[in-house]
Amino acid sequence: MVQYQGNSGASGGGEHIHMVTLDKTGKKSFGICIVRGEVKDSPNTKTTGIFIKGIVPDSPAHLCGKLKVGDRILSLNGKDVRHSTEQAVIDLIKEADFKIDLEVQTFDKSEESNKSDSRSNGYMQAMNKFNQEQTPNNNNNNNNNNNMGSMGTNRQPTVRNDPRRNQTFSASQRIKHVPMHYDEDDEDTRDMTGRIRTEAGYEIDRASAGNCKLTKQEKDRDKEQEDEFGYTMAKINKRYNMMKDLRRIEVQRQANVPLGIALAGHKDRQKMACFVAGVDPNGMLANVDVKPGDEIVEVNGNVLKNRCHLNATGMFKNVEGEKLVLITSRRKPNDEGMCVKPIKKFPTAADETKFLFDQFPKARTVKVRKEGFFGIMVIYGKHVEVGNGIFVSDLREGSNAEAAGVKVGDMLLAINQDVTVDSNYDEAAGLLKRAEGVVTMVLLTLKSEESIRADKEAEEKKKEEAKKEEEKPQEPATAEIKPNKKILIEVKVEKKPLGVIVTGGKNNHVKTGCVITHIYPEGALAADNRLKIFDHICDINGKAVHCESLTTLKVHQLFHMTYEKNVNFTVYRADPPELDKFNVEFMKKSGKELGLSLTPNERGCTICDIIQGQYPEIDNKLQRGDIITKFNGDSMEGCTFQVCYALFKGANGKISMEVTRPKPTLRTEAPK
Repeated sequence: MVQYQGNSGASGGGEHIHMVTLDKTGKKSFGICIVRGEVKDSPNTKTTGIFIKGIVPDSPAHLCGKLKVGDRILSLNGKDVRHSTEQAVIDLIKEADFKIDLEVQTFDKSEESNKSDSRSNGYMQAMNKFNQEQTPNNNNNNNNNNNMGSMGTNRQPTVRNDPRRNQTFSASQRIKHVPMHYDEDDEDTRDMTGRIRTEAGYEIDRASAGNCKLTKQEKDRDKEQEDEFGYTMAKINKRYNMMKDLRRIEVQRQANVPLGIALAGHKDRQKMACFVAGVDPNGMLANVDVKPGDEIVEVNGNVLKNRCHLNATGMFKNVEGEKLVLITSRRKPNDEGMCVKPIKKFPTAADETKFLFDQFPKARTVKVRKEGFFGIMVIYGKHVEVGNGIFVSDLREGSNAEAAGVKVGDMLLAINQDVTVDSNYDEAAGLLKRAEGVVTMVLLTLKSEESIRADKEAEEKKKEEAKKEEEKPQEPATAEIKPNKKILIEVKVEKKPLGVIVTGGKNNHVKTGCVITHIYPEGALAADNRLKIFDHICDINGKAVHCESLTTLKVHQLFHMTYEKNVNFTVYRADPPELDKFNVEFMKKSGKELGLSLTPNERGCTICDIIQGQYPEIDNKLQRGDIITKFNGDSMEGCTFQVCYALFKGANGKISMEVTRPKPTLRTEAPK
């Protein structure tokens, strides 16, 4: 939508203010590149603001036909941006939904005389303006004849196109090649905006050298056969006659091999150009006549001259076919132009699809040779296992894809190095269409809905059976201790010591339960091999262990009694373990012992006895059954007795110990 508002000539020239609405539905972006700059209205005045510095081909900004490089943006979605920063305007565009309303000021004197002229979108507008000025009318010719006198004979040029014709053009139109009949010695006054097809059927820009008009004499001298894009060196030299050392470079594109070039813009931000900043020695262009500093003016009939180098990157990706034809201009080393120094080092190629195999362990790689077609149809859909994505909906019988192992229902995760996990249908279909040669795809075979339903039912049935199995009473002599459940076990002792250190009691730091903190390897509990450190003993032989009413000594005596044959324990194994950790720090004097008797285990060193009166910090904070897990920052877990003894014996000065102490939940009823 374009609505002109009358402000023509408001600032002493062809300035027009109009509204443009851009809709990017189905597109990645609106297709405009902006920069903050200034325009000189006169030698003493200038206008600053946000200007359009580039327009992406086939984008909403290009297809609307009403924007061009150099336009000034006055407002965006009703917000005045004349004094805004470049980043602020970019943020406004990002925050917008699928539509933006732009108030645009155009600095173009040619529009003052003819508002119906097409907008050039940066495609050699100056050339069109020059050509239009070279189209005189009959009245001017007659006047010239009278004024010239004997200076020469005036020739009436043949005008092929009426300058008053309707020049509205949509960049999305596809025009079949139509033979053009005109006087071959005429000046080229054709409209250079939009696209046209060559005789070979390839679509190129009208401003391309492939569409350049040669005179009859030039054609006679040009013995070269036009290629599929209409190129000959005679056309190229005429089209870009002001540029130096023009070259045409042809490259056969290889599947899965990057071009290997870095692009840069012009040093002067007011000028648009696309320079080769560097050539990767491992890339496709390493063995052709392309050097850093070369300016790329065209690629496959797409004009890059006077365009932003950022637009060129997208154009290279979207070029179809196996053949790549570049038109370059080689500048001298001391010529200024490129905004950066030549790049000599390129990063090593990274596999952009590697993370997919971590995210989807069952993903697989399939290589398919594309011979005209893939034989694959894809859709955008949803699967219960992975959610939304691109899926193979159909296969052509006997195709290379079918032979390679592609299956209907497979999820398409990547095409070559392009990940398609978050792609929409148009993006994925475009990647498949542009892929050439041997194409590497990452696929994930998913289960059908019937199979998933059957697996779910089987899993639920298995859980029910396991639940029933758990509800069955277990034999105490063989019962397995399961986390977070009270389990009754029977241990065969036959007058053998239990071999255990426990903590708990009413005069103890642990008053809510009796917990094992060490198991001696020679005892009966170690031989049974079911109890572990931090297991909570709720009762012994059916008698509850009430730590809140029993002294520490009586609790210890329960585990140091001699039992005749068997002992029954009710055990609760908390997961995660119920623990309390704290630090003890003090100064150790040389030659003075710590007064601790220790026994190592897999958790650290358990205190089995304390000699009172050595250090107040130990007497007040530590007790029998505490586990020292760290000593001066060194972990004690799994250390041997010799290592522990050496650490404690050799330490002097400041001592820091990390201590772990059980903190069980009360699980026994108070005695009546």
